[in-house]
Amino acid sequence: MKRMKKLLTGLLTLGMTLSMMTMTAFAAGPTTGTTEKMPTIDFDVNKTGSITIHKYEYNGTDGVTGTGADNQTPPTGAEPLAGVTFKITKIAELNDYYGTDAKAFPTVEQAKTMTSIGTPIVQITDENGEAKFNNLSLGLYLVQETDAPAQITGKVGDFLVSIPMTNADEDDWLYDVHVYPKNKSTYGGVTLQKKGQIGSKTPTKLEGVQFKLEVKSADGTTWTQVTKNNKGVDIGLSGILTTGTDGKITVEDLAPGDYRFVEVKVPDNTGYIADLKTEYKFTVAKEKGTDSDGNEYTAGSILINDKYVDTTQEPISVTNYKPDVKKEVKDRTSGDWKNNSDYNVGDTIPYRVTVDIPENIAELKTFILTDTPTHQTYVNGSLGIYSEETCTTNILSGKYTVDTASNGWKIVFTPADLASYAGSKIYIAFNMTLDKGAVVGAGGADRNDNKIKLEYSNKILPETETGTPGTDEITDEIIIYTFKIAVEKVDATDNTKKLQGVTFDLYRKLKDSDTTGLENPVKGLTGRFEKVNKSAALMTDDNGEIFVSGLAKGTYYLVETKTKDGYNLLKAPVEVKIETSYSLTSTTKTETKDGKTTTTTTITNGTTDAGVFTTVVKNSKGFTLPTTGGIGTFVFTFAGIAMMAAAVILLITGKKKKAE
Repeated sequence: MKRMKKLLTGLLTLGMTLSMMTMTAFAAGPTTGTTEKMPTIDFDVNKTGSITIHKYEYNGTDGVTGTGADNQTPPTGAEPLAGVTFKITKIAELNDYYGTDAKAFPTVEQAKTMTSIGTPIVQITDENGEAKFNNLSLGLYLVQETDAPAQITGKVGDFLVSIPMTNADEDDWLYDVHVYPKNKSTYGGVTLQKKGQIGSKTPTKLEGVQFKLEVKSADGTTWTQVTKNNKGVDIGLSGILTTGTDGKITVEDLAPGDYRFVEVKVPDNTGYIADLKTEYKFTVAKEKGTDSDGNEYTAGSILINDKYVDTTQEPISVTNYKPDVKKEVKDRTSGDWKNNSDYNVGDTIPYRVTVDIPENIAELKTFILTDTPTHQTYVNGSLGIYSEETCTTNILSGKYTVDTASNGWKIVFTPADLASYAGSKIYIAFNMTLDKGAVVGAGGADRNDNKIKLEYSNKILPETETGTPGTDEITDEIIIYTFKIAVEKVDATDNTKKLQGVTFDLYRKLKDSDTTGLENPVKGLTGRFEKVNKSAALMTDDNGEIFVSGLAKGTYYLVETKTKDGYNLLKAPVEVKIETSYSLTSTTKTETKDGKTTTTTTITNGTTDAGVFTTVVKNSKGFTLPTTGGIGTFVFTFAGIAMMAAAVILLITGKKKKAE
């Protein structure tokens, strides 16, 4: 009896199992390739589903309610969004939520407190904005967006997905569910304006300066270079941005966050100082707000030092600085400061150097001035540094040393000592004397030039760099001219006959207002004069010539002091004028080689005038007088005696006639 009961129980169990298998097969629906709908869930243990998330960036208001199907069309303007991280967590089986005694589905907040079933799964949307979760067991899933690109300011809230879920027509089940969440985004754009300024001159737009853009990490600890904007578009070339002809850089579509521009390089052939240290920071606002001045701004606005700035109207202003140096000589005649003049050998020549101090002088490591003369010698103790072009207010006392090497001078400044004159000018006045070996006239490769060189740091390095920046150079020059008088002494009737041994004095005509020199030194000269040959007379050589070099322009007079035997002295001084002008071209060239930029100003003569002024002086022979003690004297003496005898005879004869 007991055996019969066990057999019956087994048969009943088998029957129930077969009945369930029949139901499962029915729920599974038609064979492959049919479209027959099945209103019941297939609870086969091997049955799986999927969730495909189609992520879009969209700031519009259009949209439709999701159906779970894979044929939804996103609204116009919606763009696939890559880089969004989603996590799905199975929180319940479906048995309790589908059936006659089904429970109400939990809210999202309730779902967050439920114990998960299995391990959460994480996926990141690809370039098409899709994240696929395949081979999911049937159940109820909590979907959460855990991370998104920085520009996403309106993340999608957590939501629940049932695998399967009822379709839109409510007559079938979707095992592969497609969802189309959309995110709101915020972008900002920024413009930087680059200028170049030389000393105190007016800044100009500067093209070709390179920058990198960096963004601060979410935890605020590191900076990362930005090579693409937050829409995936390249910025610059490999992340290096270069100012255009207008001196500007504009970057669009930046996500909210903290950024900074850092200079990388200045353009070649400019000589501007590259500032690799200063950071130009700004913030793209994540949401609307009010700045420190009470101005309201919207999400995506640019904040600088907690103040709203419309950089399209007021770009971030960045300036590169460059020093400059200019050398001048005081014109001997006019007293004006020029790039050339003429002087006599031995004269004291006043010079002035103007230095434009860059605004960032205190940040530099090197600032050196070197003066190099040719055929000139620095007058020791004559140098002073002044704050105005009249060179009256001496400055920087005790803060520099003049090194007088090679006939010139050199000053090595401590840049910080010049901080008070940042963005302004200083003036250096000093004297030189023109050496005896000075070149006459235009000269060639050898001439009486005087060069000033400014050597300065070409970079400002970040404090994290321990290296020494390189240097650039700026040079300027002037030319001193001096001339020669050539005197040729010849016979008045025969130019080929040269007169040797004739001596002269040479006088230079001074200004009437000049209080130096001699007044009316010799007969025939009226006014004030300076004697050129102070130590000895000038004497013609075997060729009848005299040469006097090292003379400035002006009017000179030759006064003959002794002539050749048989010739008459000149009746009056001979005027000699040194009158000439030189066509000068000033050229400035800036070039970069091996990382060093040199700006050179040179002066080129437009004439090859030798600067020699020749004067031919003719002498005539004098009267021939009798020689003392010769025949001529005897004849005159005898004639005189004869005349005296005749007079006596006449006197005696006259007296006799009277007596008779």
